[in-house]
Formats: sequence, C-alpha cells, structure tokens
Amino acid sequence: MLRVAVIAGTPVDTKMGVDYLQGRSGEYCAPVCDPLYMPVAEDCDAQIKFQYTDEANKRRRLDEIFDPAIADGIEDFFIYCNSLSGAFDFETYAAEKGVKVYTPLQVYRNLGSRYSRVGVIAAHNLSAYNIEKTLLEADPDMYVIGTGNMAIVSAVEAGKTPEEIVSECGIEALVRYMEACGCEAIILGCTHFPYFKAELGRLCSIPVIDPADEMFSAMTGLPVR
Repeated sequence: MLRVAVIAGTPVDTKMGVDYLQGRSGEYCAPVCDPLYMPVAEDCDAQIKFQYTDEANKRRRLDEIFDPAIADGIEDFFIYCNSLSGAFDFETYAAEKGVKVYTPLQVYRNLGSRYSRVGVIAAHNLSAYNIEKTLLEADPDMYVIGTGNMAIVSAVEAGKTPEEIVSECGIEALVRYMEACGCEAIILGCTHFPYFKAELGRLCSIPVIDPADEMFSAMTGLPVR
C-alpha cells in the first residue's frame, strides 16, 4: 500500500484530501493508499498569511512537515490545495528532498492541449493568477476567464450545503457568465470546491474538472473510475 502525505492549507481541506484518497482507493479490490493528514495552517486566515509570507518562512514551515515524514519513510506527497501549490515551488523542493510531489499545477500544464478557452474558479486571486500562468505556459493562445473568492472557501469550511453555497455565493451566475463567454470547461481551482461539484455539474452544460482525479492517476498509475 502506498503511504502518502496529504498536505493542504487548513485542517478541513487536508481532511478532504484524506477522504478523497480513501474514497478513490476504496473503488479497487484492495486498498491502494494510506493517506496521512498534514495541514499547513490552522484556519483560512493563517493559510492566506502563510501563502503571502516570504520564501524563507514558507520553507521553514514545509521543512517541519516534510522532514519528519521523509524520516518515517514517506516518499509521496499529495498537495491537496490549489493555492498552496501555486505559492511555492514544490517541484524544485521535491528534487532537493528526493521525493515525489503531486500538485494541481502539474495537471494544468496538461489541460492546455485539450481546451482553448476555460473558466477558473479559485480561492483567491493569487491562486487564479498562478493557474492562468501555468495554463498559458502550456498554451500561450489559451483564453482564461478566472475569479477568486475566499467567501466560497469560508462557506465550505462552515459546513453549508452545496445548494446553499452555489446560490448564496453567486456561483450559478458566474457559471452562466463563463458559458456565455464561450468557455469549454470549468476548472475547480480550489480543493474545497469538489464539495459542490455535483451541484455545479447539474447547472453546467460544459465539463467541470477536478485536478485531484489526474493527480491520483499520476501517483498510483490507476485510472479514476
């Protein structure tokens, strides 16, 4: 069984990442992953401050997470947080540490070959910027319509229902706008957002993409069922 460190911004999305891997693993005849819970910060506000702090502080905190895990024999790290993956160079860091890191940004590079116009719903504008930057590195001609809204993250953390979140946070109107602008798909640019993916899919006439599915396949070599 693959022991995997799940790293995300808050306890809530870290737990979501653990639940995601356990759920995907449970779709197969034998357990695939043993996910370990490793949040970076204690809440949304602390997560945002961490992501905007200087590189030395980020590295210090990540060393506190990675080094004990590596010493315990863990080699695979699943970054279940879009904004976190864009706020730090995990690929260079992983090469230095001699481990494998799977992030949403790796998935975005692959999406450039599939779509010419996409919508991005992110947690905040730093995350939206980094997602757009990565998509355009893969395809400079791609057209990206992006938005960031921490109120959506807060609503998920508060335990509101998917229906309440989509209605109260203006997501339905946002989706209609993206469709009217010709978007071919909508990317969930925050790992909190699969929480309301089914409700979003009910409203959409275009695909809704969860990067975690491709991260799981890259890590395990297994298709998402």
